[in-house]
Amino acid sequence: MLRTSDGKEMSAIKVISAVIGYLKGHLMETIKTQGVDVSESDIRWVVTVPTIWSDAAKQMMREAVERTGIARNQLILALEPEAASMLCKNLPEVLLLYEHCTDKVDTFRSGAKYMVFDAGGGTIDITVHEVLKGGFLKEIYAANGGDWGGTKVDEAFEEFMESIVGKAAFQHFKDNDIPSAIDLQRYFEVKKKTFTGEDIGTKTTLIVPCSLLKSFRKYNRGKQIADAIEVYHCSTDVEWKRDKVRLSQKKTLTLFEQSFKHITEHVCEILSKPEVKDCEAILMVGGYSECSLLQDAIRTIAGGIRLIVPSDANLAVLKGAVINGHCPDTVSERICKYTYGTDSRKRFKEGVHRKDYRVIDESGEICCKNSFSSLVKKGTHINIGTSSFTDTFSVATLGQTGMCFGLYASTSVDPLYITDASCQKIGAITLDMPDTSLGLDRGARVTMYFGGSEVELKAVDKHTGNEIRACFDLLVKRND
Repeated sequence: MLRTSDGKEMSAIKVISAVIGYLKGHLMETIKTQGVDVSESDIRWVVTVPTIWSDAAKQMMREAVERTGIARNQLILALEPEAASMLCKNLPEVLLLYEHCTDKVDTFRSGAKYMVFDAGGGTIDITVHEVLKGGFLKEIYAANGGDWGGTKVDEAFEEFMESIVGKAAFQHFKDNDIPSAIDLQRYFEVKKKTFTGEDIGTKTTLIVPCSLLKSFRKYNRGKQIADAIEVYHCSTDVEWKRDKVRLSQKKTLTLFEQSFKHITEHVCEILSKPEVKDCEAILMVGGYSECSLLQDAIRTIAGGIRLIVPSDANLAVLKGAVINGHCPDTVSERICKYTYGTDSRKRFKEGVHRKDYRVIDESGEICCKNSFSSLVKKGTHINIGTSSFTDTFSVATLGQTGMCFGLYASTSVDPLYITDASCQKIGAITLDMPDTSLGLDRGARVTMYFGGSEVELKAVDKHTGNEIRACFDLLVKRND
């Protein structure tokens, strides 16, 4: 569920569908007014998603798009760091910002390795690519990251303002003067990108809406803003006069601390991995990457690794998505982030399996329930477009008219049970088996495709070879 600033709630899938539906309608109307004869079926639609999103989140995004009338076979979900990588790989030239160097270097030659650092408002997505012959890309370190983006700095700024005026007053300001609250956010966004921190004596000046000061007076009768500042801050670090707040360099830097701490620690950890030791460059894209302070923080820990920040870094993902739509197969190999598997019953082994999981099936065989049957293991290098797993599943009872089993993801390489702490149910697979005439000698050959931007499924009858209706639902908990 998504919640507005005044507490109203609506399901994310409805909101996203409405937004995309509006953009789609606006595009089609613009095309029509230009006299171009293009129908919706002529368009390949590309929607970008963060790499660190779960499979369920990606399915939610796909369903939201399909609700707008866009056909499934016309839609591509592109991973944001990969889209940005495609753009930079196709730029005519790249200016390197490491130590003010402006030499042209072939960072994207065959065999080169580079990190893609996609810093957006909410998430930081990081992956490492190697360029293969023909310009194809191979993922050599599994995509990862966290919610350490620019909004972390925004949250710190909001906490700073609350420390002065009080939480109640700041909430009153946001609830009762939404336009001014948005203006304050936008103004801080500009300052966030342009602040350099090079001059120790420089102060950051922010224009503050008058309505915020009114809210302060409403909830702090008889108090002066200067008195409130003295309680939590040094007067030399924070100065509030009329509609302006001035922050010292020291105070401004504290707003970035938590975000930078998580980011730099994570990047250092990745750069220490053996498979990343030959990394030649760090490609910084996304709106947050335009922040000079963030560039300095990455440059400090990068050592001799070149830093690349393309012009309009905030648009790199958008422009790269267009290239992705024309060349969707540029990334040829990815690394599986989890061990995927299903719940199954395996032949019981004394001394290996848990005694409380021991059951006897209809055929009289002693089995172990809750067993984790691995489909593909964590860390596996997967060639995109090839079947990562194919196996046959059989019915368990004579009158069974379908099969339904859970799909699980584990952070362990070899989990034993679906109840292990490392395992989580991420969805369900349902297969229709209405013909019961063959009794227990019925089943389906299931092929699952991992490694793409989404997990895909295909099932055929093991006897006839006919395709079976298969439902693959990763949105286990729905509220739409």
